[in-house]
Amino acid sequence: MYHPSARSKTLLVLLPISALVLVLLSSVALLTNSPKATQLQHLHVHNHLQIAHSACEGTLYPDLCVSTISVLPDLASKTLPELIQATLNQTMYEVRLSSANCTGIEKRIKSYSKREEAAINDCLELFDDTLEELKVALADLVPKKLAVSRNYHDLQTFLSAAMTNQYTCLDGFARSKGNVRNIIKKGLHNITHHVSNSLVMLKKVPGVNKSKSEYFPQQGRLKNGFPSSLSRQDRKLLQASVNETEFDLIVAKDGTGNFTTINDAVAAAPNNSNTRFVIYIKAGSFFENVEVVKKKKMLMFVGDGIGKTVVKANRNVVDGFTTFRSATVAVVGEGFIAKGITFENSAGPSKHQAVALRSGSDLSAFYKCSFVAYQDTLYVHSLRQFYRECNIYGNCFPGLQFICS
Repeated sequence: MYHPSARSKTLLVLLPISALVLVLLSSVALLTNSPKATQLQHLHVHNHLQIAHSACEGTLYPDLCVSTISVLPDLASKTLPELIQATLNQTMYEVRLSSANCTGIEKRIKSYSKREEAAINDCLELFDDTLEELKVALADLVPKKLAVSRNYHDLQTFLSAAMTNQYTCLDGFARSKGNVRNIIKKGLHNITHHVSNSLVMLKKVPGVNKSKSEYFPQQGRLKNGFPSSLSRQDRKLLQASVNETEFDLIVAKDGTGNFTTINDAVAAAPNNSNTRFVIYIKAGSFFENVEVVKKKKMLMFVGDGIGKTVVKANRNVVDGFTTFRSATVAVVGEGFIAKGITFENSAGPSKHQAVALRSGSDLSAFYKCSFVAYQDTLYVHSLRQFYRECNIYGNCFPGLQFICS
């Protein structure tokens, strides 16, 4: 049974404890809010923000830059490459969020069009490419045998490609009437802004030669008319006649080779090869869409010459494909080489964008090739590419680091 006197005793016990707690809290508040402590705290915050603002000076999106790096502990001890690393780590986190967002949209929305579905799939592939390119950039930012400044051109290349991917993703929704583009664009803009800020900070890394920073020495220095990025063996392969060349696989429509389609030959080629793998495509017209994916590295297509070996298809945006996906031949595997081939998209002017060849293959080369279409014939999407003695018919869509001779 409850007794009134019990409550009185409880209150008598609690009141002194409460009073003690109030006194202690007041003491802590007085210590914390003392002029000296407040001054030190304000000075620390001021210095912290000053360092962040200094690192972000010159960026196009300084508020985003400052908010990203100002949360780092021990900011004063961080080098500029470490600040770029932190920015890229945050960027990768946001790429994964955008990818998950697109996957969620794909599962939730049942009424989107064929074009929107194609655009979402493009975005998912481009997000994967972006993550790989940012990983390469992060590895180049870790000082090893070479200083970060020596890796500048590689870093600039891969960061620029990562930025391009986001715009390509959004471009896929250009003709869409749905709302998917509006849902995802904020996240993609944040990604591009982070990468843009990283590129600006990169130029401020000590040792970077700003006067030559816009040149790409791997492609700019030529040996016997070919970039130095190509090995001596590759340069010999490009200059040798078909009869003088040894092939790993042969494609022939008449059945005299290993395969009758180019796609079957590409599928049979080794994955992630470090050595050149040569596929000879005999004269004839091959009606197929060919894709050389990232894991198919160091492939070379050798044809019998322009107009003799022809790869042809007709994907286009009017029929529901994105510009990115309309390519007759798309190559992203590193180090791709093609020689003596015509790449054609036979969709006419009424079909608008219809790409003959899209390349996102780093350090790729095309020699004595022809690209035939009506609109956006050659889609030089990203990374470093070299073209020599090539013919381009129609409207060319130039991308980054496009070299033609």
